Amino acid sequence: MEIVRKGNFTLKQIFHDNWDRFLAVYPTLVTWYVAYNVWKILNCREPDGLGYATYACPDHPDETCHIPRSCKSRFCSVCAKVQSDNWVANVEQMFPNCNYFHITFTVPSQFRELLFEKRSLLNAVFAASTETLITFCAEQGFYPAIIAVLHTFGSDLKRHVHIHIIISAGGLMLSGKAERYTRFIERKKKDPTAKQREVFVVTDNPQWIHYSGFPPKMLHKRYQALLIKHLKRIITKNLESESPDPDFKPFSDPDVMRSFFDDLRKIYQQGFFVHASGERQKLKCTVKYIGRYARRPPLSELRIIDYTGEMITFQFKDYRNHERPVLYTLRTIEFIRKLIRHIPPHYFNVIRHYGLLASRVKTAYKQITDKLLPNSEAAEPALDWRTRQTLFRGKDPMICTICKKAMVFVSAHLPNPLSHVKAKLQAAYP
Repeated sequence: MEIVRKGNFTLKQIFHDNWDRFLAVYPTLVTWYVAYNVWKILNCREPDGLGYATYACPDHPDETCHIPRSCKSRFCSVCAKVQSDNWVANVEQMFPNCNYFHITFTVPSQFRELLFEKRSLLNAVFAASTETLITFCAEQGFYPAIIAVLHTFGSDLKRHVHIHIIISAGGLMLSGKAERYTRFIERKKKDPTAKQREVFVVTDNPQWIHYSGFPPKMLHKRYQALLIKHLKRIITKNLESESPDPDFKPFSDPDVMRSFFDDLRKIYQQGFFVHASGERQKLKCTVKYIGRYARRPPLSELRIIDYTGEMITFQFKDYRNHERPVLYTLRTIEFIRKLIRHIPPHYFNVIRHYGLLASRVKTAYKQITDKLLPNSEAAEPALDWRTRQTLFRGKDPMICTICKKAMVFVSAHLPNPLSHVKAKLQAAYP
């Protein structure tokens, strides 16, 4: 078959050419939120799709500017680049001016299929990984800043659930040191009503405590214990609900539940794998690396080598073989299947903030950390649409070419309101 296009291959074009064919082959694999994301990608910046806004000069009404509406989906390669850049800028602004660690929490292969099919269980990975760090930091007497980012894929698009965490190398001093987690567990076995001693951030005379590392053995073992605990909690809660998931039914037998997790402990006697970097200084490099996948499609369009309509070839790094570049050729509808399974459910947050960066406290703690850790270099703010277009075109698109005045909003053309599209797709797909 002859090549459809040479050069740049876009995901939008690939979906446009093959989406109907994919629906005919795999109708049961498409949920409403997957169909919604694909619809937005296909209609991004299309006047008859998402529509456009019209601006005009107040003194010269014939001088107009039509701005197409973008989909703002992280699955759209164009919009995702903007979203990723904005996120990097926002992280640089809100993260304390200090060194940090990059820690990656993985899950055993026995969990991967279960976690991928039952997305609610992904909350257990978030809870276990962040609780591992926050409880240890509390035992050292400080409260850190944490950003947790979920990735569900590897470079070859296979299922690979893991969480990247950026944690400050230290934090605000607590009123005391929390009881060690292992001691608390032993005490709780003897007294089920036992609670850990409460500690809180000292705000009257705040101090920043620097911390230089996390013990690997502690990370592995504690993460294992907490992940198993949170998985049990979510599964049990589901089984006790009015509409339990039938796939969880085997776990309704306490012996099956106990045996499954006991076997995992025997297989992973050293705990579940956690990789912790050394202390780092340049935050932007790590944030850009993580954001490249958290705020963008699972595959960069630059890695697509060839597309013929029926077949597609992309390149990935084989990390098990010294990052050797490998070419992978497959049918286009299989390529789409591998992509869409990484679209998260609607309103599922793959980026979460904890500790000093938690939504309810980040503003107050930001004022404190800015005083304790002043930054001589202000972080670059995120660029708005007008600034980006001015830099790209070499001229301001919102300025009248006659009188040089700024144009003003006149009207919006919305042929397909997103609320209507969403309702229609929710009715059409499960």
